[in-house]
Amino acid sequence: MSVKTYLTIISIIGLGFGIGDLLIPDRVGAIYGMSASPSSELMARFFGVALLAWALIAWFAKDFHDEADLRHILAPSAVAHSAGVVVAAFGTVSGVMNAMGWTVALIFLFGAVGNFYFLTASLHHRLVHT
Repeated sequence: MSVKTYLTIISIIGLGFGIGDLLIPDRVGAIYGMSASPSSELMARFFGVALLAWALIAWFAKDFHDEADLRHILAPSAVAHSAGVVVAAFGTVSGVMNAMGWTVALIFLFGAVGNFYFLTASLHHRLVHT
């Protein structure tokens, strides 16, 4: 898989969840067994806004050709996705989310692994060809 394909996939996932959290947070939360309240819906909408921003950054970054520019996107995304794995796993284990929470953890894990893969592939390429 190319970095362009990876960033496209991540963007589409982020757009889907971002739009869902922004427009129908009660329904999205219900899938994960989370009860709706005005404060939880507001937080879900903020999360949707953040996901949309991240998805759009990844979407535009997919066309970057400069390795340094890509690394500036992949490195913070790797940290954020890794934190997302921990938060989703904790939310599921603690019972805040039902078993569907593991799907969120897997999505974040896909993001973390992809980011770290392309970061290390980039670093390996530079070390080998310098």
